Amino acid sequence: MLRILVLGCCLFLLGGVSGVAVAQSSIMSTQQGDKRRDETAGPPIIFFADLSADEESSEVYSPGVGRFEASLDRKTLKLTWKVTYSNLTTPIKSAGIHGPQTVGGEAAVLMDLAKGTGLGSPIQGSQVINEGELEYLLTGRLYVNILTSKYPSGELRGQINRQRPKAPTT
Repeated sequence: MLRILVLGCCLFLLGGVSGVAVAQSSIMSTQQGDKRRDETAGPPIIFFADLSADEESSEVYSPGVGRFEASLDRKTLKLTWKVTYSNLTTPIKSAGIHGPQTVGGEAAVLMDLAKGTGLGSPIQGSQVINEGELEYLLTGRLYVNILTSKYPSGELRGQINRQRPKAPTT
């Protein structure tokens, strides 16, 4: 903090008030860059969602069940997923990550989970996400929805949650 004040006073004398703003901005950017580097270190972040008809926002009567599992590489922001499902009432039409939304609400598709891989179980894929999608993912504002012929608004749904890291063994 003292460094910022001394630097700010020197720049004020040399270049006016705008110099202070530039100096503070560059120092803060450096500090935020260091913070971002610290956040990218470590193992992947693991996410999951248990998929069921009970989570749909409209009435759905299905014996179907499913599971979404994903890992996020901290450095590249590449999200890699696997979706398994069984006992759907009719053939699957699409599967996607929707958001941002809380439990029970409806939102647009952000990511097509079956893009290029097909709709058979398991559905696997990956995509690099942006900072906004990262924020929604980390705050629990995304959900997985599987749409079928009988239920075009969704037959199976589950909110994406962050899995707690396993406790280290001693």
